[in-house]
Amino acid sequence: MTIRNEAGTIRPTRLISVLVSFPVSKKGPYRAQVPPDTTTGMVRQDAMEHFEVSDTSEYTYVLTHDGQDVPDDRTIRQVAGEKDSAEFRLVKILPQG
Repeated sequence: MTIRNEAGTIRPTRLISVLVSFPVSKKGPYRAQVPPDTTTGMVRQDAMEHFEVSDTSEYTYVLTHDGQDVPDDRTIRQVAGEKDSAEFRLVKILPQG
């Protein structure tokens, strides 16, 4: 894949494979090939569409990676590092109260 930068120069970039599992769903995992600068928030939204779920006033969904919540503003490159893939889990969060 190629990307055009701000100066108009075209440069090649590698796509990163993402996989999002959601254990309570009967659907298979969400899979995509995304540019490294894609945010985890974008991946979370696409995965939520795939699994047919959405945030509500009663609960929200977060992506986790290696057991840690991943903020929506992280890029896939930040999560994957030098790897060509990143695996996430979609988790439903109920507020404490």
